[in-house]
Amino acid sequence: MSRSGKTSPWMRYEVLLDAQRIRQLLMQFASDPAGVVVDYPLLATSLPAQLMSEGDEWVLRHLQPAFSSGSGSACGNLLTLTQGGQQLQMVCQGVGRDGQLLHLGLPDCVRYAQLRGESRVSLEQVAGVCLTLHPEPSMPIIAEPLDLSLGGLGALLPLAAPWGPGEPPCPVILQLPAGTVATTVDVRFMTPDASAWRMGACFDQLDPEQRSLIRDFVMDRQRDLRRSLMTPQLLVN
Repeated sequence: MSRSGKTSPWMRYEVLLDAQRIRQLLMQFASDPAGVVVDYPLLATSLPAQLMSEGDEWVLRHLQPAFSSGSGSACGNLLTLTQGGQQLQMVCQGVGRDGQLLHLGLPDCVRYAQLRGESRVSLEQVAGVCLTLHPEPSMPIIAEPLDLSLGGLGALLPLAAPWGPGEPPCPVILQLPAGTVATTVDVRFMTPDASAWRMGACFDQLDPEQRSLIRDFVMDRQRDLRRSLMTPQLLVN
């Protein structure tokens, strides 16, 4: 919740402890030549920087030399890195002599969040929802849908897909109780999750009929969830 009392557009932060997933996210943030925006709460400012790997640690190099005078106060404090619709939070481990380099070490714990402009509902224990990726080849990938919104979806895959962030849109078929959505998605992240792979993706383009189908499903699901919280469960023998 923001100071103004309005709900933040960022979904709740997920605490990550898995070293492989943390490294994958850091590599993803570092691969964008546009860099990241770093928020410094104590300095009440946000500035552009480049995330990079140097030796056996991760560092942030500021893109604005004028910041060096205040960077010392960043040491030991939480930094928020924003790139597109994603955020990473981690602790600054040290500051270089020139004040332009922030040392992050090898983080063993980070907080991760995604920006979601649309209401998203969980698909856990929802019957009649199926997701197929790359339905045309002889070996389509059957995924387990996790959540859904007008903006995109989350899913668990049984194996690592041959595409990821920056690749061409992936064709998918989403089967809902009231109909089928055949479209393409832009994969935003692909991270290991136990014996499966967790994928987050945004719809590349939905026609009005597809948007209406998803919107109706999301609204119905939200009503069902509210009703389940208000109505006591009845035990049937």
